[in-house]
Amino acid sequence: MKQSLLRLMALISLLTVSSLLTFAQVSSTAPLSGTVTDPNGAVVIGATVNVKNPNNGQEFTATTVDNGTFSIPAVSAGTYTVRVTANGFKVAVVKDVAVLAGTPASVNIALAIGTTNEEIQISGGGEVLNATNANVSSTIVGRQITDLPFASRNALDLVLFLPGTSSPARPRQSTINGLPKGGLNITVDGINVQDNLIKSSDGFFTFIQPKTDAIDEVTVSTATPGAESSGEGAVQIKFVTRAGGNSFNGSAYEYLRNPSLNANYYFNNLTGQPRTRVILNQPGIRVGGPIIKDRAFFFVNYEEYRLPEATFRQRQLLNANAQAGFYTYTDGSGVTRSINVLGLAAVANSCGTGVTCPAAVDPMWVDCWVQFAARQQRAAQWPRWMETLIS
Repeated sequence: MKQSLLRLMALISLLTVSSLLTFAQVSSTAPLSGTVTDPNGAVVIGATVNVKNPNNGQEFTATTVDNGTFSIPAVSAGTYTVRVTANGFKVAVVKDVAVLAGTPASVNIALAIGTTNEEIQISGGGEVLNATNANVSSTIVGRQITDLPFASRNALDLVLFLPGTSSPARPRQSTINGLPKGGLNITVDGINVQDNLIKSSDGFFTFIQPKTDAIDEVTVSTATPGAESSGEGAVQIKFVTRAGGNSFNGSAYEYLRNPSLNANYYFNNLTGQPRTRVILNQPGIRVGGPIIKDRAFFFVNYEEYRLPEATFRQRQLLNANAQAGFYTYTDGSGVTRSINVLGLAAVANSCGTGVTCPAAVDPMWVDCWVQFAARQQRAAQWPRWMETLIS
């Protein structure tokens, strides 16, 4: 009975945590729909549509309805092969159908008369169009992510290349379509990564900085976002991370910035100043592949950021006389004098001959002095005069 109760509590806890993690997520999938017609343009009813991702074996199946259309509501971002089969027609195969995160895709396929033993292939991705809503979006994928020139390796800076983005100064101060920063929603695989406490004033910022080699796709939706955006913002910035597939792939890299390889700044040359010493190293490696073909995969991205820097600080330390209570000052006539403040305090707090005082110095003053001395000599033992005061 006790074990059953513990299992029930564990299940409830798991469901609660899962619900919290799911709350306010933005979908990183997209619907795929289309129409199947015959050579005369008439719709084909009952055609079987198979959608498969050859990279990871993910597969979906749908059937055309009375108006010849099919719809798959949630397809992960990627490149798919669409295969359409119907009685009395040749099998139609459409390769390289690209599905982007949060962007509905449509594939219209015209079948040819023949048998199911025959097959025709349609090149060019089957003219994938978004004909289901008025969403306006821009996407960066593939080689564009790694080939675009920008100083940092923060994938959020890729958004600066997309239309509608303006940067008055630093990238972190950027806006999109002139909207306030509170109107931006930034997600990685559907999970919000902003600091929502200060989102209204610092919305173009993420706690988790996705690196370019770990990102497969960047999509920015700037108008009429759909229900998949969960009403989180007028502008949706969606990152989709890389994933493992049926083939092994990876890379190793090293980004180096060194004054020996850089020219000096114009104003440094103008004033005869040397080149700024900045030595930046960003080594990294990424690898992905199959664990079980078409079923389980892995992907790992590791990156370091090394930027040696020096910081100069000034501290004031008490010399031996000051630590013993002797302070030197100059009076109004310009004469330098020395006084033992601890001796003055002992005289001022004297209780008379033969009378034992509870403390030679005010305990609050002693506590403040102990803390100050501890900061001045962290690694050294307290001076004997301090021990005498405390005792």
